[in-house]
Amino acid sequence: MRIPRIKDIRSKLGAAKLLGIVVKNSLTFKIRHRALGRYRRTEFDTIIVDMDGTIYKTDANLEALMLAYPEVMDSGKTSGEELYDSILARIAGGEYSIERAIIEGNKFLMARQFGRQHFFKVLDAVRPTLRKPLINALKEIKASGKTIVLATLSSRDFGEILNAYLKRKYNFEFDCIAGTKLSFSQNGEISGLLSICGTKDFEIEGIHVKTKLTALKEALEEKGKQFDMKKAVLITDSYADIDIAKMLVTILIKPSNPTAAQKVSHRLRLADYILPDNSDLDINLQSIVLGAEKEEGASAVT
Repeated sequence: MRIPRIKDIRSKLGAAKLLGIVVKNSLTFKIRHRALGRYRRTEFDTIIVDMDGTIYKTDANLEALMLAYPEVMDSGKTSGEELYDSILARIAGGEYSIERAIIEGNKFLMARQFGRQHFFKVLDAVRPTLRKPLINALKEIKASGKTIVLATLSSRDFGEILNAYLKRKYNFEFDCIAGTKLSFSQNGEISGLLSICGTKDFEIEGIHVKTKLTALKEALEEKGKQFDMKKAVLITDSYADIDIAKMLVTILIKPSNPTAAQKVSHRLRLADYILPDNSDLDINLQSIVLGAEKEEGASAVT
């Protein structure tokens, strides 16, 4: 019989701890949604879309680390993948907060002189995984007069590059972007963090941290747009957005090959709607957001 390694045990304990936190949050999610009367026929005017795992299927942070650390290890993974996994393990084990993970992840990139020019290579990596039905739906929704916001814990700078690509390729762009702001040296290399998009409003190592909700409110204000939480809907892929999902009507995308985080989100039904990532995603999203009579394929959570 194989004796579990200490590393394996710690990994399982960390995952169990993270699951406990998610379950606790899920109860708050359901209580708030019932108390605030989240009805299916809500009229939305602001659509908030997560970036990593949602607008595309991969994670830009993972792709950046793999690009910066391409060396193949004994495990068969690149050094960048192992760094990414180690950061996630520290979050699961309670050693790192989300904000600490963002700081440490960017330190690894800075150590390899990662800069703006590398973001275009990261874009090349995520492009094949873009959810085209989601982009098509957002394009139609925006044409109806709705405001579409890209909100991410990841780099706002990368989000802007992605947005420019979406405009060129699909004739669609987000109205504004909320995310972590990086600072750059004169030659374009990442030199630090100006602000972090995180899980609460506070400071860490002198860096101002804003929640996604705070960051997107500020981004909308910069564009002269009003924000009403009762008329906003969140589109995401997992419990990573549980803090904002507790306050907004939420649509969860269910991929055919979900990650562990996505599986937990689906089983706990952390959304008002759960939509399969299939050819009907386009029409189902439009049905919910634009209030069409039919909502075929959408699983409403009550």
